Amino acid sequence: MPLPADSLRVSNHELATVREAMRELHRLLDQLDDGQLDKIVLTQRNQMRAVLVSVERYSQLEQRAA
Repeated sequence: MPLPADSLRVSNHELATVREAMRELHRLLDQLDDGQLDKIVLTQRNQMRAVLVSVERYSQLEQRAA
């Protein structure tokens, strides 16, 4: 069952529009790798659409879910 977007805790520096993410993907990935960001929430038309996390973080989440 998907969580409603209203229940997500997101700070402003974790938000990026899809367009910005396309232009700045390298920088955003570096910030994830460096631990500057835990996640990046992609928005489109002022709505949260997807969350970008590092492979390590995704693996942790998958293991926790199992």
